[in-house]
Amino acid sequence: MMRWRAVWMVAVSLAWVLSGCASAPGVPGSDPMPEGRSYSGLWYSQQFEHMYLEQVGERVTGVYSYGSGGTIEGELKGNRLLFDWEEPGDRTQARATMRGQGYFLLVDDGQTVRLDGEWGYGDDRRGKGPWTAEYIRELEADDPATVQQIRQVH
Repeated sequence: MMRWRAVWMVAVSLAWVLSGCASAPGVPGSDPMPEGRSYSGLWYSQQFEHMYLEQVGERVTGVYSYGSGGTIEGELKGNRLLFDWEEPGDRTQARATMRGQGYFLLVDDGQTVRLDGEWGYGDDRRGKGPWTAEYIRELEADDPATVQQIRQVH
């Protein structure tokens, strides 16, 4: 009897914890990708500066120039990109590697093409701030594709 009561208490506690997690705000759903648009290109973000993104099929990879540079890689569903980001550490500057996740929605409002999203640390895609960017131009052959290259350019 005591054993079943303990199992029941654990189950109730777990259900209570999970119900709290379920009420946390989620990532917005996706819409169809705007016609003729892609994530590929040079983007400018007020939060993370220049971003060079390349879309191949449903996969997007890229680098950004904020700080000492960082990487983005993720998967598309419609206009929504769910991505992981990483800013490599630098021992010479006593800086640790940082990682997290985020999301973007590609929006074309007829005047601008932009990315609207958020970022978080670790497994959180939200909560640490906005991450927005405006489309600047198509990628060029000599644009940076690695953190080392972006450090040389920016």
